[in-house]
Amino acid sequence: MIMNLLVILLIAITAWILSAYGFFSSLLHFACVVTAGAIAFATWEPIVMLFLGSKMPDYAWGLSLVIVFTLSLFILRLIVGKACPSQVYFSTTVNFVGGAILGAASGILTIGILLLGIQFLQMPSEMLGYRGWKVDEHGEVNRPSGTSGHLWIPADDWTANFYTWASRGSMYAPNSLARWHPELAQAASLYSESINGGESRQGMAPDQVKISKVYEINGDGLPRNFLDEQAKGIDRNLQAPGDRFKLVIVDVLIDNAAADKGDKLRLTKAQVYLVCRTRSAEEQYIPIHPSAFIQKYKSDSADEGRFLFDGGDLAASSVGGASSGIPMKFEFVIPQDWQPSHIVVREMRAALPRVAPTPWTERDLASFATTEKAPAAGGRGSTKPWMGYLLGLLCVVLVMVVTVQEPKRSHQD
Repeated sequence: MIMNLLVILLIAITAWILSAYGFFSSLLHFACVVTAGAIAFATWEPIVMLFLGSKMPDYAWGLSLVIVFTLSLFILRLIVGKACPSQVYFSTTVNFVGGAILGAASGILTIGILLLGIQFLQMPSEMLGYRGWKVDEHGEVNRPSGTSGHLWIPADDWTANFYTWASRGSMYAPNSLARWHPELAQAASLYSESINGGESRQGMAPDQVKISKVYEINGDGLPRNFLDEQAKGIDRNLQAPGDRFKLVIVDVLIDNAAADKGDKLRLTKAQVYLVCRTRSAEEQYIPIHPSAFIQKYKSDSADEGRFLFDGGDLAASSVGGASSGIPMKFEFVIPQDWQPSHIVVREMRAALPRVAPTPWTERDLASFATTEKAPAAGGRGSTKPWMGYLLGLLCVVLVMVVTVQEPKRSHQD
C-alpha cells in the first residue's frame, strides 16, 4: 500500500509541475527523459564492470543506473534549454492538458527507472509493502498473491518493457537490453530474494563466477517422464503439449570473496538463472531459473548430492572453504530446441564455453545422493538494510530535484 501511494504521488507531482511549465516544455522534457533512460541502460553495465562492481558490489547496479540517468537528464535539459530558449505559444487548455499528459508519461518512465534502480540495491525482499516477484512455497518464481506483488501503476514493468522493446527496434544494438537483461523488471525484483527475506548478500563483484563445464542431457537418457516433472517449475507458457525438454547442468566456480561473513556462500533459486535463446521467428532471450542444485553436502567428504529447489526459502549453501573457490552445479530444464546463451549469478553474467556440451547419462544422474538433506543455509549475514534504504532515499531526492527544475524559457512565440 505504501509503495503504491508513493509511486502515484511522485508521478502526480511530476505531471502537475510539468503541466504548469506548458506543453512545449513538457514535450522537450519527455524527449530528454527517453534519451537519458537510453543512455543509462546503455552504460550502466560497463560502469558496474569497470568501477563500482569491485568497490561496492551489493549496490553497484542500482547506483549506476540511477546516477547515470540523473546526470544524463540534467545535462540534456541544460543543452535543450540553451538550444530552445523560447516558449512556443499554445492555448491554456493545450498547455495544461498536453503538459499533464506528457508530464505523466515522463513521470512513469522516471519513477520506473528509479524503482528499478532502488530494487537493485541491497534491500530486504519486501520494500514498503511491495515485492514484485518471489520464489513461492512450491519453488516456482511467481508474483506474490494479494496486493504486494502488483502496483496500481506498474511503472517498473512498463519502463522495462518500453526500453526492452526499443532495444529491438529504433534503439537496436547487437548487445541489446533484450539480449543481456531479459525480463528486467523481474530481475530487479528478484535481486533482493536472498535467504531469509534478504538476509545474505545480493551482489557480486566482476569475475567472481566462472564456468567450469556445461553438461547436457536429452530426454532419451533419463527416466520416463523425468523432464516433464522437472519442467513444471518453469514458465507456464512452456507447458504446451508435445514439448520436448532437455536438462542443462552448468558447473560454476564461485570466488570465496562472494560469501557472507564466516565464509558461507548462500544462493537462492532467484539469484541464479540461465538465459536461453529461442528458435522462434523473432529471436528472443528467456531467463530460466534452476530446478535443482548439485554440491558437496559434507565438509569431510568429496561426495556430491542433488537437491531440488522445491521450496520457497531453500539455498545452495557452501560447506567447508576451499582456497580455489566454491564449486556448485545448477540444473536447468529448457525446451530441447532452445540454445543456452549465458548464466547469471547475482546479476553477474558468465558466458558459457563455446564447445560441445559434455554428455551425461542416467547413470551419471543416479550417482548423486538425492536422499541426503541439503546443507543448512545458516550463518552470519553481512547485510546492512539501513544502507539500502538511505541510498534509495537519496536516489529519490536526486531524481526528483532534477525532474522538477524549472526550464528557463521566455514566453515568446
